[in-house]
Amino acid sequence: MEITQQAYILHARPYRETSLLATLLTAEQGKINAVIRGARGKGRAAMHKSALLQPFQKLLLQWRGKQHASSDLVTVRALEAEPLRFPLEGEASFCGLYINELLYRLLYPGVSVETLFGRYETALYELLKTQNRNQQAWVLRRFELQILTALGVEIQCREDAHQQPVQPQRLYHYYAEMGAYPLSDAGSEEIWLQESQQPVGQGVAIQGECLLKLADEAYCEICLPQWKALLRQILKTYLGPKPILARQLFR
Repeated sequence: MEITQQAYILHARPYRETSLLATLLTAEQGKINAVIRGARGKGRAAMHKSALLQPFQKLLLQWRGKQHASSDLVTVRALEAEPLRFPLEGEASFCGLYINELLYRLLYPGVSVETLFGRYETALYELLKTQNRNQQAWVLRRFELQILTALGVEIQCREDAHQQPVQPQRLYHYYAEMGAYPLSDAGSEEIWLQESQQPVGQGVAIQGECLLKLADEAYCEICLPQWKALLRQILKTYLGPKPILARQLFR
């Protein structure tokens, strides 16, 4: 069975003499790993393929599905560029590469991500329009929320860990997979966490108002640093200790 999918390239590395081993994002097939033959070399055909296989270029791919797949690796049989392309430059391109790295590391192969695929394109379009770092940071925070939602991770922003409404003027410590604890309850919070007998990471300090605005996806320049710290801590739970390479580009 021939499978045809629109796709974006997330990551690629040399494979054998003239091929690439690429990880691609598709809507219906999700993340796939593919061999793309003839994509390296000095010939015209190889140079043409190499020019197409760039980040943020929408592609149309075709490969043959496997009835009894022993691995998730497919071989691309046909490849062409779609009209849609996002020519990101400078720090906007670093942001796009960061999003690609999140998708590459967090998504399971072969799981449909149709909604997330559309939001990925929206994020690239929004990055194309950004004019400063705050605007870029907001695009990244929204996409981080969206990928966590796609993974089934719920960030409870309207209620604290005691099922009480979050108060805008209160300061909280947010613990990944556990929720927000009012800072004024630090003593009882520590006891409660010990009694739960669950491993607890470092809590992230965040204002109640920022939690509520995050729930509404309401832009707030003052909240941007708190959102960054919160989402970085939550993502770390699923990314593990290996650092995000794209972050080094900003340095």
